[in-house]
Amino acid sequence: MKNKLMHLSNETMNIGFVKKVEALSGSSVRRCFQCGKCSAGCPMSTFMEHPPNRVVRLLQLGQGQRILAGRSIWYCASCETCTTRCPNKVDLAAIMDALRKLSWDADGPSKESYVQLANRLFIENIRTYGRQYELRLGAAFNMKSGQFLKDLMLGPKLISKGKLKMFHSKNKNIAEIEGIFKRIEEMRKKGEAL
Repeated sequence: MKNKLMHLSNETMNIGFVKKVEALSGSSVRRCFQCGKCSAGCPMSTFMEHPPNRVVRLLQLGQGQRILAGRSIWYCASCETCTTRCPNKVDLAAIMDALRKLSWDADGPSKESYVQLANRLFIENIRTYGRQYELRLGAAFNMKSGQFLKDLMLGPKLISKGKLKMFHSKNKNIAEIEGIFKRIEEMRKKGEAL
């Protein structure tokens, strides 16, 4: 069987998606010439179905939905090794952040919906209490993910060792923290923040 050629045109490429990623990340995917240094240095690339350089290549080809449907963007540790190693100064860590943001906003077909759920609950905790309240985070995650008994026996051990607090206290600067969240929301509406 012959290898099929991929025909690229305005109909097969989602250029609008690529432009969104570039605007959010402040980095151009067109600068990448596929040297592979990012993937060679990435500590998480062995777990990704699309290593960092392939993520960029798929973006160059306008295949954003293929990236969002995979798990690679959720395995990125944001360590910035890829960005540091890039000879063309492609900020791949920012591109991965932008892709996660677009996936999160779209509630798309991500295989890592638990990661999205954990991120949302984490941010909600910070906004509500001004700090992380781990017991609530774990309980809310288990309830919303349908894993009601997950780590049930671990909780009492952590509480008895003082590693997990049964009761929480709100941060005294909760009004300032809420102000930060409101400023970020305003910046997002203007397209100035992820």
